[in-house]
Amino acid sequence: MAEGLKWMQCPVCKESLYWEIPSDKLKNVKRFPAPVVVKHKDHYLVCYLDSHHQLADTEIAVASVDGKEKK
Repeated sequence: MAEGLKWMQCPVCKESLYWEIPSDKLKNVKRFPAPVVVKHKDHYLVCYLDSHHQLADTEIAVASVDGKEKK
């Protein structure tokens, strides 16, 4: 698995973006590509990681809503 910092150009503001996902957070993922939400300044990106934790695709999140679980 590729570990460490990932680099990409932000599709919104065109700045260089360095980010990292702890590998233990993805060890129980059963289906890839796995979506990961990355907050960058005042916008959000949805990054899809493949089974080697490499960037497979990126989307610009149009809206962000925090949901809460009801028990």
